[in-house]
Amino acid sequence: MRAHTTPYQASRLDFIPPTSELFSKEAPIERHPNLLTYPRIQWALRNREINGLSSAVYESKSGQLLVHEPEFLRWYLGLTGRSKPRASRFSPRNRCPPSPEAS
Repeated sequence: MRAHTTPYQASRLDFIPPTSELFSKEAPIERHPNLLTYPRIQWALRNREINGLSSAVYESKSGQLLVHEPEFLRWYLGLTGRSKPRASRFSPRNRCPPSPEAS
């Protein structure tokens, strides 16, 4: 029995990045400890179909997820893909500075 491939999957198979750019999900954390944490990587990989990261993640024959690091970092830094959830630096009531008339 042959597996059905969608046009997206067929076009994705045309470009497979070099193996020197594919890493396990733990490797980017070790390579960029100030930028990435394990929970952030887990969230991104778990929601890759929704957040636009699916083009940067490959599954090996053994079932291990491999991350294309350059594309993942472009996505993570907000250069490609959908916007990521970020915690606000301000509390909801302090989003705007008070106007001079309010004093």
